[in-house]
Amino acid sequence: MMSDKLSRRMLISIPGIPAIIALIWVGGIYFAIFMTVVMLIAITEFYALAKVNELTPVRWIGWLMTLLIGYIYYFQPAMQYKQIILVIIAFVTCVLLIELFRNRPSPTLNIAITLMGVLYIPVLLGALIGVRNWDSVYHSNMTFGIIIAIWICDTAAYVVGKKWGRKKIFKRVSPNKTVAGTIGGYVGALLTFVVMKETGFLGSGFRWIDVLAFSIITGIFGQLGDFVESLIKRDAGVKDSGTILLGHGGVLDRFDSLILASPIAYLYLITLS
Repeated sequence: MMSDKLSRRMLISIPGIPAIIALIWVGGIYFAIFMTVVMLIAITEFYALAKVNELTPVRWIGWLMTLLIGYIYYFQPAMQYKQIILVIIAFVTCVLLIELFRNRPSPTLNIAITLMGVLYIPVLLGALIGVRNWDSVYHSNMTFGIIIAIWICDTAAYVVGKKWGRKKIFKRVSPNKTVAGTIGGYVGALLTFVVMKETGFLGSGFRWIDVLAFSIITGIFGQLGDFVESLIKRDAGVKDSGTILLGHGGVLDRFDSLILASPIAYLYLITLS
């Protein structure tokens, strides 16, 4: 049983990790398309979790908005704030009117879940497209840095928690996570950015204040993103968001840490760096 699960994980990991690295390296429209596909699968998984509680979100509106938000993040210089506001107004209006006429149980919750799916996944996770575009403009490796730091944070949290974890940090939401593991994860993220600064991986303009900021973004907000997804899954009474990645669960399970880390990193880059 354990061997089968490990085999399924390897089947995804061996081709998957190099493919993601290659897409980040190439960037541009290819990375934007990849992230948009990720977001489409993730929002589908999110809406499937809602169906467990017998809610019926307007899925096609969520898919359409995911495509549009991916477009906005990629072509943002061509989009004016007035246009974006018009898109938001049209989106909310459509959801309200569709729910008015489709005669489904729990209409208020259906509206809320439809809107939340769009806000939770493409609006937040889609910011990683903006981060990669920022890399292209400033010749940086920040997208690599964020993803590497989150991978190391997750690994360090698991290893430290397994070895030294005793006290649970958030038992109501994630019963297996410990204080030691959470601290270990943050330290892992911090050391990752220290190494990247010392080696010049993120460029000469990457400062010590940026090391601190991005260690918090990936090591704290990344882990909080994991807790948020655990809260949603716990409410639905499921262990994984899906099965598409075989032993790894769903796409939402693999990208949950980036859901909070990506938009905060993007806002930091375009306003403070």
